[in-house]
Amino acid sequence: MERNLVRLDCVGMRCPQPVLRLAVESAETPPGTIVEIVGDCPTFEKDVRTFCERRRRTILSIRAESGRTTIQLRC
Repeated sequence: MERNLVRLDCVGMRCPQPVLRLAVESAETPPGTIVEIVGDCPTFEKDVRTFCERRRRTILSIRAESGRTTIQLRC
């Protein structure tokens, strides 16, 4: 079964905008969808981790490079 992939570019957005966008986009995705979100806000990783804990989403990977963090999670 091929899973859907949703990419969200939140570079330049500041808290709480990336997590609000993630909440809106992930609310409409079917279970099992992979969401890849990229951000550069200083609290980005912490905010996404908190979102995942509260919404029971699974973080698949976190990569930080060149001042940007890419997080993949499963809805």
